[in-house]
Amino acid sequence: MLALTRTAIGSSPRVGAPRVRARAAPVATAPPTALPRRRTSTTSTRTRTRAAVVAAAAGAGAGAGAAASAAIPQIAAAKKAAAATVVAATPTLAYTLSTVVGSNLAFPALWALTALPCCLAFINPVYVFSVGYGLAVAYAGAGLLALASLAGMTIPKLVAYHCVGAVAYGVRLAAFLAWRSVTWDQWGKRAEKAPEARAKSLAARVPVVLCCSLLYACMCSPMVFHVKVAHAIGAEYGRVVGFGLAVQWCGLLLEALADHTKSAYKMSEEGKNRWCDVGVYQRCRHPNYLGEVLFWVGLYVAGAPAMLVYGAASFAPATLGLVFIVWLMTSQCAKQDEKQAERYGDNPEYNAWVANSGSLTIK
Repeated sequence: MLALTRTAIGSSPRVGAPRVRARAAPVATAPPTALPRRRTSTTSTRTRTRAAVVAAAAGAGAGAGAAASAAIPQIAAAKKAAAATVVAATPTLAYTLSTVVGSNLAFPALWALTALPCCLAFINPVYVFSVGYGLAVAYAGAGLLALASLAGMTIPKLVAYHCVGAVAYGVRLAAFLAWRSVTWDQWGKRAEKAPEARAKSLAARVPVVLCCSLLYACMCSPMVFHVKVAHAIGAEYGRVVGFGLAVQWCGLLLEALADHTKSAYKMSEEGKNRWCDVGVYQRCRHPNYLGEVLFWVGLYVAGAPAMLVYGAASFAPATLGLVFIVWLMTSQCAKQDEKQAERYGDNPEYNAWVANSGSLTIK
């Protein structure tokens, strides 16, 4: 190539002279040098591969661990939400009880409440008409308020006074009768003569418990309907409810005062052999029974507007209970007058007291 270049540059061809085509001389090139092959051992290749895999796994594990750490709060929140959903879907005891007041099971629930304390009859059958009676009334009032609260119902003041009056009446009466059964010497003898004392076996006491608790539930039923439809009672019935509550609480206070007066008098030296004619007994021979009648009449009247709203059928159990308690108290007054007449009939002072006082009324 270098010769051809020089010929082209150094001289030009002459005219007439034959043109000779110059050929490029082959340039000798060195054969390519072969690079020596690096022999890589199988062991080192496998080692590097394993290291790369371990590093990749470590990186992936670190990334997965960070992702898992970030997902922990979300998982916990999801678990809480699922648990709350399960709890909300599962009917609990409180939820089940809360639906009782607004359903047709309200009266059976009231019967169950009054039956609990009546089970004292399995200890002594006489308790079903004494301590069990007072506690049944208290359980009815407190239980209805508790059920209404579980149902999320707004309890008006008049409804609260209605039920709280029953609680106060029952607790006071049960405490008094329990105290008298311990301190009164003649309680045991009179208890043995009571009709309910004839139920000796447990099987014979079951009907006593069921019947007495059903009767107490009927007597307390006006409170059930008052709780159920309190917000549907018209304002025009407010005075009726208020009047009933006033009579109910006056009866409660009168009976409490009469029981305390007679108990204190009978524990004195003068009262051991004399009839009680002091305090509230001056014008009424049985003010304790009068107080009880007033209590139940007031409880009935306070619930009458609610029973009108609920339906005429609601008057059936309430009227049955009221008629029974009025009949029982009037018959007890007649029996007590007869017994006192046999014992003190020859005493002019006793006869004068009888002439100037009423049996179940104030004279």
